[in-house]
Amino acid sequence: MTVHLFKLDSHPNQIAVSKSDSFIDDGKFFLDFSRPIGKLRWFGVLNRWFGFTVCLLVPVVHQDQTLSELTIGIHRSDPRFAEMRAIWKAHYPSRKIPPTTEAGGIKIVADFAAQFPNDC
Repeated sequence: MTVHLFKLDSHPNQIAVSKSDSFIDDGKFFLDFSRPIGKLRWFGVLNRWFGFTVCLLVPVVHQDQTLSELTIGIHRSDPRFAEMRAIWKAHYPSRKIPPTTEAGGIKIVADFAAQFPNDC
């Protein structure tokens, strides 16, 4: 499933992300540049330390969340793989803009499942 990136007028300094063709209006996820991007590597087995990168573990944060531990996987075959590495290099580290309201856990999980069905 391909990653889609969106620039939104309502959030000009953030990049919205989804693996569906659109995003949920009150449940957007943004790239979280306050955390480093993770890498899964292949060197006979999957690991995080040695070998060539086969998957990026991209931090995302819900629009109504201050801190997040959520990540999405972007496989090397995804057309956005190289672009995502370049975006992270340009923007990491950056502070997240705090939300005006905090969402509950159920809403965040439901929005995540709707927009990233294969990452649940």
